[in-house]
Amino acid sequence: MIEIPKYSVPTYNQEGQCYNERSDFTRRIPALKPKQLARDSKIAAQIVRAGEGGTDGNAEAKVLDIFLRKAHLLSNPRYWELMRTVWVAAGSTETAETFRKMMRSSRPCKSWFMTPEDAEALDNMDFPLTVYRAYDNKLYPGDTDPGISWTIDKEWCEGYAASKGRVIKERQVYRKDIFAYVSRRGEEEIIIL
Repeated sequence: MIEIPKYSVPTYNQEGQCYNERSDFTRRIPALKPKQLARDSKIAAQIVRAGEGGTDGNAEAKVLDIFLRKAHLLSNPRYWELMRTVWVAAGSTETAETFRKMMRSSRPCKSWFMTPEDAEALDNMDFPLTVYRAYDNKLYPGDTDPGISWTIDKEWCEGYAASKGRVIKERQVYRKDIFAYVSRRGEEEIIIL
């Protein structure tokens, strides 16, 4: 089951008439026509239901499948916001290439991938920044690791590596190297494409 954190402050649509679920991809309401807002909300609800309904270990695949099939129907802001949610749910070394292609899209509103808080945190980081990645060096020897997820939390990375039998690599990065910062999984994740 995929946990989607709830926030303590409810959000409302642009007309202030209808309550939205309190999850971080519905905190900002773009200025869109009601029909598009409704379509975006319907797709978001399908993704959430798919994530909540999976005890068979297949929830992540279902979430990614819905996003891939319905992404063309989303408004630009919701495309990027929901991609973050899908990344948190289904992002892995195995799906990294799929996400890398989507994240390199020239679709407008890319800044909506990060929450305002994560964007501010990234803007306030000192560069160059040391990032860490736990990876499976048996599956991906040398520089063949296709992963895009790094962290600035060395202690978290060490714990993850120990629990999964992985090794750690580190590197220095600059702001221009970073696609996004995501704090949602508790790992202070840096996405590098």
